[in-house]
Amino acid sequence: MVISKVFCLVGMLFILSCATDKTSVGPRFQSLEEEINGIAKTYTRVGAMIGVIDKQQQKLIFSYGSKSVDTNEPPDANTVFEIGSITKTFTATIAADMYLNGYFSDDTVGHYLPAGQVTMPSKDGVEIQFINLLTHTSGIPRIPGTSYPYPPGYDPSNPYAAYTTAHVYNYLTNYCTLEFTPGTWWLYSNTGVGLMGHIEGLVDGTSYETVLKREIFDELGMDNSSLFLTADQMNNLAIGHNINKQIVPNYDAQDIFQGAGFIKTSLNDMFKYLEANLGLVQTPLKDAMDLTHQPQFHQGSMGDIGLAWYILELDDGQTMVYHGGGTGGYDSFLGFNKSLSTGAIILFNSKVNESVHTIGELVLKAINKY
Repeated sequence: MVISKVFCLVGMLFILSCATDKTSVGPRFQSLEEEINGIAKTYTRVGAMIGVIDKQQQKLIFSYGSKSVDTNEPPDANTVFEIGSITKTFTATIAADMYLNGYFSDDTVGHYLPAGQVTMPSKDGVEIQFINLLTHTSGIPRIPGTSYPYPPGYDPSNPYAAYTTAHVYNYLTNYCTLEFTPGTWWLYSNTGVGLMGHIEGLVDGTSYETVLKREIFDELGMDNSSLFLTADQMNNLAIGHNINKQIVPNYDAQDIFQGAGFIKTSLNDMFKYLEANLGLVQTPLKDAMDLTHQPQFHQGSMGDIGLAWYILELDDGQTMVYHGGGTGGYDSFLGFNKSLSTGAIILFNSKVNESVHTIGELVLKAINKY
């Protein structure tokens, strides 16, 4: 009888021990699909599309929630989302391609802006170069901010739409004080990367929008991508929502800020961009894309930065090349592991309660397990 009770007690302790272990390591998933579903369930507030390229180079597509709080219609792979600052990687790719093809005789920013209309700020006698714009090491503040009066028609729910080229030229010439000597430190700057896109349009003799469409969208067949929503895109748009799940406006920008964060696109189109960056498809952009992935400056806990892309060593041994994006009603992530030719695309049509980089890291780690 005593022996029986002892074995019973040991058995109970074993069961409790297993339960404790299971809790400590989190859910145990049986497949990549299960784990991604678990991640999406945790973070999706309205709707989401997640696309992955797994270790067999298969494309997997996952849809969650709805296109709006006002409908039960789920998003699909052609549903349009804003990708915010992931746009910066497109701007960097164009800059790298122009550089490799000899469009720039040097990389001093002021040389490519119209004389008499704008004077670039400098510090300690150091001028800003293109690499400073693309690595956030220019010292230009994130946005014109409090040192420059808001332009007429400014709307905080669409904060870049009112800034004309003349406004930004005036800011750079008369108001902008660099935060540090260019190249010595880093500070995330939408103004800086947007200026790079503006210069790409000037050098081409057209506009950033024209160059982006011709050199990347048309080249990769991204025919559901644009800077401004088209009528067709409106018919399959994931409506943006803030953190409280309230519907908010889409973001727009005039010329200079466009290269910093205003692309509207779909999961299917982003797969084309991801495959090109991984070298899984043949494209004239390969050398330029590879150049953007090269580390240029160390940014502490965020890892290194290449040309717009961040490069981070994960604790499971992967090297993640990535960028996130956020606008008033959307959060997004694009990341990949070049050595495994794997990658992840995450598109939310709401703000989320966690850093989208953290969510992307979870998905890339999940891909690496299966």
